Amino acid sequence: MEHLITREIGIDAGHRVTYHGSKCRNLHGHRYTIQATCKGALFEAGEQQGMVLDFGFLKDEMMNEIDEPCDHGTILWDKDPLLSTFIPNLKPGSKGLAILERLIASQGYVELPHNNVLVPICGKMYVVPFVPTAENLARHWYERLQPRVEERTGGAATLDNIKVWETPNCSAQFPFK
Repeated sequence: MEHLITREIGIDAGHRVTYHGSKCRNLHGHRYTIQATCKGALFEAGEQQGMVLDFGFLKDEMMNEIDEPCDHGTILWDKDPLLSTFIPNLKPGSKGLAILERLIASQGYVELPHNNVLVPICGKMYVVPFVPTAENLARHWYERLQPRVEERTGGAATLDNIKVWETPNCSAQFPFK
């Protein structure tokens, strides 16, 4: 019999929806609440006996994959024109742009600064290959966290979904079942 467990963390981050017709096109911040729900049978023995996944293990993974790279940073789309304002060496044909494009292609995101080449003048940045809406962030964080949950449980549990609250009234979930 499978059970569900949910762990929640909160982060503060800036973003913008680059070409949106409302005030969301402006750089602004949110207090994001992220809920990760895992499902699986209960461990029958060992350190996690009676658990789907130890809540502390799930928190550790959420902190590593979501909080550490994104909390108190700015999350921007790699095609956002503001990016070259914040990172002066991202001009067409530049070494910086080539590094950014290579990292995005290989890992799906870039934590900045990176290799002392991509150093934003505004501090901590997290660059993604999509507009950083709650919907896209839910999917992105799901894809980062899901393999970590499976590894922590030896495949006994899976990440069922991620729910991202952008405000107390607005949330997105991936996947929706």
